[in-house]
Amino acid sequence: MPVTQSVNYVFESALKTAELGFDAVSHQDHFFYVHDERGTVPECLTMFTAVAMRTRLKVSPLVLCSMVRNPALLAKIFATMDQLTKGRVYLAVGACWWREELKGYGYRWEPPKTRVDMTLEVIKIVKKLWAEDTVNYDGKFWKIRNCRLVPKPYQKPHPPILSGGEGRRMLRIAARHCDGWIGVTNSLEEYKEKMNYIKGWLADPESFIFGNVFQIYADRDSVEDVVKRVEKFVDLGVSRIIFFIHPQPRNLEMLDTYAKVIDYFR
Repeated sequence: MPVTQSVNYVFESALKTAELGFDAVSHQDHFFYVHDERGTVPECLTMFTAVAMRTRLKVSPLVLCSMVRNPALLAKIFATMDQLTKGRVYLAVGACWWREELKGYGYRWEPPKTRVDMTLEVIKIVKKLWAEDTVNYDGKFWKIRNCRLVPKPYQKPHPPILSGGEGRRMLRIAARHCDGWIGVTNSLEEYKEKMNYIKGWLADPESFIFGNVFQIYADRDSVEDVVKRVEKFVDLGVSRIIFFIHPQPRNLEMLDTYAKVIDYFR
């Protein structure tokens, strides 16, 4: 979703995505606009609720910043969204990367190891709350006492949890604690290297979800080029294909063009 644009533009893009036959939409979890883009940057989970109620699309942050929401509240939000959508929710989470953004909104900026430690605690707490009746958790960053989460998620055992981390430790966390991993690369060799590393830590390789974000630039990427690129990743075993179309102010018109990639695979 072109989240640096106006709220109405983002919402209209999501509605059009549903009309064109895409399966899901993703939304960056940012408070500021990124790099040279300009716009409003709507809050991720609020926008998802609106989109999910108006369409049959699946929704997933890309990716959720683990440091900006209490994990028990996060588990509650996603369980509620999962019930409302009858199972059309993914939780994709990362360790955050943008110092200025977090400091601008009043959050402490932590070194990489601490942010990864916090992300792991978030994943553990969310999974426990989705599965157990009463949760007590004594972590380094969060203390949970007699916490009860009702309703539980619609999906069983829980909504898929995907990791968006690129570092080796985040890849191991994805393998050990998550249901999938989403990369961001157009390089097949780079993706294959990370995929093989993750597989080395997996207990059940058959059920693990591999996804990738493809950066698509309207001024140079033809439909045929995108099809060829995606086919190579699909052959490798990637089952979640995400398009990040640039420039974002042209997303509405470019969706018509790149929906032809969907037509090809279907």
